[in-house]
Amino acid sequence: MKRFALIGAMLFIAMAASAAQDPQAVRGQELTRVGAMPASAKPAGVPDDYVVTPNGYFSPDCVATVHEGDRLQKNGLIQRASGALEKPATCGKANYTLRGDRVEADGRRTLRATPPPEQSGWVQAANYASNTPIGRIVATWTVPSAPATKDDQVIYFFPGLEQLPNVQSILQPVLGWNGYNDKAWTLASWNCCVDGTTFHSDPVPAKAGDVVVGDTYSTCAAGQDCPTWKIDSRNTTTGRTSSLTTDPYDDLTWVFGGVLEVYNVSTCGEYPGGPITFHNIQVYDRNNVRVASPPWGGSDTSGINPQCNYGLSTTATSATISY
Repeated sequence: MKRFALIGAMLFIAMAASAAQDPQAVRGQELTRVGAMPASAKPAGVPDDYVVTPNGYFSPDCVATVHEGDRLQKNGLIQRASGALEKPATCGKANYTLRGDRVEADGRRTLRATPPPEQSGWVQAANYASNTPIGRIVATWTVPSAPATKDDQVIYFFPGLEQLPNVQSILQPVLGWNGYNDKAWTLASWNCCVDGTTFHSDPVPAKAGDVVVGDTYSTCAAGQDCPTWKIDSRNTTTGRTSSLTTDPYDDLTWVFGGVLEVYNVSTCGEYPGGPITFHNIQVYDRNNVRVASPPWGGSDTSGINPQCNYGLSTTATSATISY
C-alpha cells in the first residue's frame, strides 16, 4: 500500500512540475480583461469585465472555446468530439471594435466620435482581394523577443482569410503576447463572429525563437464549396498545435499574408523585437492551384501614434513588417 502511495505522490509531483513549466496549465485560459488595462488605454464605454481578443473587445459570455476534436458548425452549434451537439449560450451583448466602435448583437454599429487614447488596431497588414475563392493560406514566422517594456499591451501576429465585400468571419492562426494576461507568447486559432460570438481553440505556449506555422485550409476535395475548414496554429519547435475545425460561413476572398495588431501601445518600447517576416507564404485557390504572385498591398501607417518607423516590404512569398 505504501508503495502505491509513493508512486502516486511521485506522479503528482511530476504533474505539478509539468504544469509549472506550462503557463497555460498554471494560468488557465482567461483572456486579458479590459479592467486589467490602465484607464489611459480603455476606449470609453467598454465594460471592465470585457476581454481583449484578436477581433476586438467582447463580453466573456460571447467567447467560446472549441477544443481539439470539436467542430464549429455554420448554425453556431459546436459538435464535440464525443458527437454531442452543444450550443454556446446566446450572447446578445454588444462587442466593441479595436477602435472602440460599439457593435450590437444584430450587427448595428455606433461609431466613436474620438479614437481611443492609446494605439489599438491593425498597424500593418499585407493583403489583397482575390477574384476567386481561396482554399488555403499557410505562412511561417519566428516568435520575436518579448517587448522591452512589459506593460499591459496585447500584441497579435497572424495570416488569415475573410470575405469581401461583406465580412462574415475571419479565420486566423494567431500568435499573441499577453493575450491571456500572462506576459507570455501563446498560439491559438480563431474564427469570428457568428451571431456576435468569437470562437477560439485551446491555446498552447510559445517562446522567443520558436518557429510557427499558421495553416488555414479547406478539408474538402479541390473545387468544392467546403463547409469544414481547419485552422492550425503550430509551434514546430515544441511540436504542439492549437487547432480549430470550423465552417468559413462564405467564400473567402480577402487574403492576409501577415498582420500586426496591437492594443494599448503608447511607446515604441512596447512592441516586441522586430522586424518580423512571414515567409514561405503559400496561397491556393479553391481548385488547389497555387497563386504564383499574390498582389500584396499594405496599410497607411502615417497617422499612427506612437510613430515607430512602420514599414512593409513584400515578395511573392514573404511579408516583412517593420516597427
